[in-house]
Amino acid sequence: MFDLASQPQSAWQSYVSEYVPQSLREAVAHLADEFTAAYLLDCLILEKGLRSRLLSNSTRQANTPLTTDERSDRFAVLLRLWAEGCHTVVDERLFADTVRRRPDELEALREYFRQNALRSKKKFPS
Repeated sequence: MFDLASQPQSAWQSYVSEYVPQSLREAVAHLADEFTAAYLLDCLILEKGLRSRLLSNSTRQANTPLTTDERSDRFAVLLRLWAEGCHTVVDERLFADTVRRRPDELEALREYFRQNALRSKKKFPS
């Protein structure tokens, strides 16, 4: 099993902390007192799911919440794939579970994407 609560300087925590873009941190800064690696990983999963447009399909499924062991195993697979260069891979079940656990972060990221889409359109009129 992949232990998310392991020591603060573990390899996965360093990877997550380095991989999470500053823009994602800024989008959820008003919601977090502290950016732990586990929190950032949840936000990263939400961000990747939104970019992949998973929301409409995956959150409608009537899945039971994932157990801690299931979440840990799914995180481990994703982190390995991301580290190997598959940066767009998203686990739909983990995404849906994270949406249920972090609705405020999901809304903050949605709003961030909306604002950035509007700025892009202003810069590049069609």
